[in-house]
Amino acid sequence: MAGLPLVTLHDCRHTFASFAIAAGMNAKTLSTIMGHADIATTYDLYRHLLPGSEDEAAARLDAFFAATVAQTVARPEKVAA
Repeated sequence: MAGLPLVTLHDCRHTFASFAIAAGMNAKTLSTIMGHADIATTYDLYRHLLPGSEDEAAARLDAFFAATVAQTVARPEKVAA
């Protein structure tokens, strides 16, 4: 050998899953492809790679509500009474 580490099929599975997540594959699809019994297994193994943290989720909600409020102020006639 040339001093390179041995790469196992299990390593290749993890590499595939990591690349799939980075490419935007959702967790349910990945769970099915990986053959996990349920999505909880996928989350347990790859949660650290999945996009979205609590801070990001809060920022997205803030942006959504800010846009909704801006629309309501701009067009109050569209708001249900």
